[in-house]
Amino acid sequence: MNRDAVKVILWEEKQKDYLRKFYDLQFVPRIGEEIYINKENWKVTRIEHDIEVSEINIYMEIIKKSKPEKEKSSNS
Repeated sequence: MNRDAVKVILWEEKQKDYLRKFYDLQFVPRIGEEIYINKENWKVTRIEHDIEVSEINIYMEIIKKSKPEKEKSSNS
């Protein structure tokens, strides 16, 4: 039985260009899940399925890193 490959596209939220494109992934991340891609941590904000063209669009936002605590303690 032949099965069509599903295209999974990772998008940065509110951007027009995609970050990465995969074909036939074993799993799709869920909303709120964190993933590591392009040397950065991302959080999935929404997922759209386009059944007509076998495509899944995953929208993500980058997780901002907080400043290290060392800076605060060195001033005291």
